[in-house]
Amino acid sequence: MDIWQIALIVLGCLIVIAVLLGIALSAMLNGMVFTRQDKNPAFKYFTADDFNLKTEDIDVTYKGEKLYAKIYTVKPVEECEKVVIFQHGFGAGSSSYTTEIASLAKLGYAVVAADAYGCNNSVGKNVGGFYVGTEVVIATYIGVKRDERLKGKKIVLIGHSWGAYSVCCAASKVKADGVVALSGFNAPAECICDQLKLISPMGKLLAPVLHPFFFLLNAFRSVNGNTHAAKALKKSGVKTLLIHGERDRTVPKKHSALAKAQGDNVTKLLLADKKHNPYNTVAAEECLSKLISFSGDGEEFYKNFDWAKATEEDDKIMSNIDSFIKEL
Repeated sequence: MDIWQIALIVLGCLIVIAVLLGIALSAMLNGMVFTRQDKNPAFKYFTADDFNLKTEDIDVTYKGEKLYAKIYTVKPVEECEKVVIFQHGFGAGSSSYTTEIASLAKLGYAVVAADAYGCNNSVGKNVGGFYVGTEVVIATYIGVKRDERLKGKKIVLIGHSWGAYSVCCAASKVKADGVVALSGFNAPAECICDQLKLISPMGKLLAPVLHPFFFLLNAFRSVNGNTHAAKALKKSGVKTLLIHGERDRTVPKKHSALAKAQGDNVTKLLLADKKHNPYNTVAAEECLSKLISFSGDGEEFYKNFDWAKATEEDDKIMSNIDSFIKEL
């Protein structure tokens, strides 16, 4: 056996090991990313009652099963000029965004929010993939169009993080009048790699190698699993407001929908002092960071934590969103 044969055998073994490692890590991350999302029992989640919101059910059906979906208003639905479909990010469903939903409702909009499949109050053993969020936005849009009081009103899609990606992609599938995407990523495989990089130094080394496996994982989940948000927005031509924090580590700017999107229909707002929750004040983001990074004995910490401060909204950002919607 000559040296070239030995080299080929070694190379073949290394390729097999790399493939097996990729499959194993992909499966592990698949379980981490696409697992069921529920409330953290230690956290406080504000409710509609905390903001004196009117709520009622709306029929949103996904793959034959009803999702947990509500209409939030401060006045009768018939008097609301426009409809906002609000899509949440990974985590405890729409419960994590009650402050934002309340702000939009108090601006006079009928806000429709559904917990995605596999999230919080909705059915589903797991999330099922990135593109499921897009399919839930589409299902919510259909639910709005079937409601006699809502179907004739202009519809704006708003989302944060995974929800931002979802509304961007859904824009090419439905006839929305506007899109607002906060902290949205552009491509799912890149997003998974970015999360891997945050876990450990080893993750930074492995992420570029594993990118193809993550691409295949998304493709296996859905034929549309690797849809790019920027391409979907370009295809849709819908007026879009993209908002992103310069200091966002969860979705780095270079991999964001904001960085990739092009076209006269797109307005970009990059905030130098914000992280992953740009609708919050800087103080709120810092407070939230302490909550996320806390790892000690939590009972006393959670009891004394200032939940209102952690969800304090940036009035200027909400005003920008309001102005964008009003001009549609």
